[in-house]
Amino acid sequence: MHPWLGGAGRWLVRLIVSMGLVLLAHVAWGNLELYRQRVERAERLQQAIATERIRATRLAEQARYVQSEEFVARWARLEAGMIRPRETPYRLERAPLPPTPYPTPTPTLQPWQAWWMEFRGR
Repeated sequence: MHPWLGGAGRWLVRLIVSMGLVLLAHVAWGNLELYRQRVERAERLQQAIATERIRATRLAEQARYVQSEEFVARWARLEAGMIRPRETPYRLERAPLPPTPYPTPTPTLQPWQAWWMEFRGR
């Protein structure tokens, strides 16, 4: 052993080494936390990318359909009211419903009238 590393010197070396290990552990823990956050962010981004790919596919399909002859023909007939040559357009309308007749109110009989009806057999 070195002569200058007496009892106090050993403690000083141990303290410096311990502090270095604590500092190293602290830096490693911080880096681990950053790594975890980045992994979570990457997973969220991957999920968002998958969602946007599905959305892009649907939009492309919709764009193809809108440019198709089937869509144009359907739109022309239903929205614009167009017809093909030599076709006769018909417009069906609902017939108005007949007015609802009001029920005839039944008169409320007085007790003596009810008795008289029973007596006469009606």
